[in-house]
Amino acid sequence: MTNQTNQLGKEVGKKQKFNRKSEIYRKALDLFIASGYNATSMSMIAKALGMSKANLYHYCSSKEDLFYKVHLHYLEKHLIPIIEEAENLPDPRDRVAFVLRQLTLLNTTNKASRVLIPDIINLNRSHHSEIVSIWRRAYDVVCNSIKELQQSGRATKFRESFQALLGFGMANWAVYWFDYGRQVNAEELAETVVQIFLNGVLYPVDEKH
Repeated sequence: MTNQTNQLGKEVGKKQKFNRKSEIYRKALDLFIASGYNATSMSMIAKALGMSKANLYHYCSSKEDLFYKVHLHYLEKHLIPIIEEAENLPDPRDRVAFVLRQLTLLNTTNKASRVLIPDIINLNRSHHSEIVSIWRRAYDVVCNSIKELQQSGRATKFRESFQALLGFGMANWAVYWFDYGRQVNAEELAETVVQIFLNGVLYPVDEKH
């Protein structure tokens, strides 16, 4: 009975620690979004959490380390599931559409990319490489899928890397201009991004209306 009690206590402790970390990452991200990385101090984050700076440093070694953990936590929670689901889709067109649609929907409900992407330059080399490798995996899904479509004659021969980067630009730029008070428009915007990217703005010149 004692062993079971000890095990249960350990599991509860781990859950509480995980929840506390998630709370720290969420609050820190909110402050980074509101004020930017450089203008957000550890004192501000600690105050918002109702804890001392010394206690905050128990969870991270520096502001840079906290920003890295915040970014990694965000990607593990939001972007990696999108990547994994896209990688399992057999049709390359569906993979491209899925990534762009889900990324647009994510960015129209969460402003995180507004600070996570540009402020990635503040990470040290090791942390920067790890974060970029995750974004690179998402990019590779889209880029390689475009290449497949080109090879099968289903897509234009424009450079696939340019096309992939333009697609991500469309989805990620939404955080700078989307009206977050109008969530009803999120689905329409996501579908617009997908259709414009895959089909272009103009109808083929020989298509009759």
